[in-house]
Amino acid sequence: MNQTITLLSDWRLRDPYVAMLKGELLKALPESQIMDITHYVDKFNLPQTSLLMKTSYRSFPEGTIHLILTNMSLNATFTPVALSHNGHWFIGEDNGVFHLMFGQEAAMKGFQLPDNKSNTINQIFELIRLIGSGKIEKKATEYLKFKRMFTEECEHTADNQQIEGRIIYIDAFFNAVTNIPASLFEEVVGNRPFTATIQSKGIWTVTKYAKDYHSLDDEMFLCSNALGLIEIAGYQLDVATLADLEPDNKIIIKYE
Repeated sequence: MNQTITLLSDWRLRDPYVAMLKGELLKALPESQIMDITHYVDKFNLPQTSLLMKTSYRSFPEGTIHLILTNMSLNATFTPVALSHNGHWFIGEDNGVFHLMFGQEAAMKGFQLPDNKSNTINQIFELIRLIGSGKIEKKATEYLKFKRMFTEECEHTADNQQIEGRIIYIDAFFNAVTNIPASLFEEVVGNRPFTATIQSKGIWTVTKYAKDYHSLDDEMFLCSNALGLIEIAGYQLDVATLADLEPDNKIIIKYE
C-alpha cells in the first residue's frame, strides 16, 4: 500500500522516539511515504497542535493520513480515532484536538477499532491499513461523541477597528506566529495605517506590514507566512529573543 503519512508531535528530535516510530511504520507498511510536519510543538499544547495541523494539511495530496502524536508516548494505551475531513484522514487521541481543528466547520464522524486489546501503535497501523483498503467503514466502529475543547480565537471588532489575537508559536527563525489569519488582516486592514501592540515582558509596537521577509531591514514588521497566518518577524532578526516574545503573548492591531 503506497500511502502518504505525516507526523506531528511534541516529541522533539533529541530522543530516538520519532525514528523508532518511523521504523515501525516502515516495517508494518513498507510502501508508505512518511513526512514530518513538525516535532517541536510546545509540550502537551493541543491548541498549538490543532492550529499547526489545520493550517498545514492542505499542502499534502488528498488521501494523506496525518498522525497527531502530541502528548502521546510509544507505549500509550488509549484507543485512537480516525477522522475523515476534506479528503484527508487524521488519526490520534480524542483529547479535544479534533474539535479544536474542525468542530466549528461541520459535524465530525470518526472510527475506532471494535477490539482495542492491542496497543495503541498497532491500532494506529490497523486503522491506516483499513483506510488504505477502503474497508474502514465496514470493519471499524463509528465514533461521534468527540470531546469538546474551546480556545481563544482572534477577535475582530469592526466598531473599534481592532483585531485582537495571541502568539501561538515561535518558529525556528524566532519569528512569532500569531493566530490571526492573514486573509482577515488583508481584508480589514489592507493598506490602512495600523499599530500592532505586543504585550510581552514589555510593550512593543509594530507599524509596518511586509509582503516578504526581505522587504524591510533592521525593524520588526508583520507579514503573512506559509501557514496563512500573520507573524511578527524581522529581516535577519531573532524577533522573539529581541522582544522576549512567548506563546500566549497578546497582540492588538488597531487600524485607521
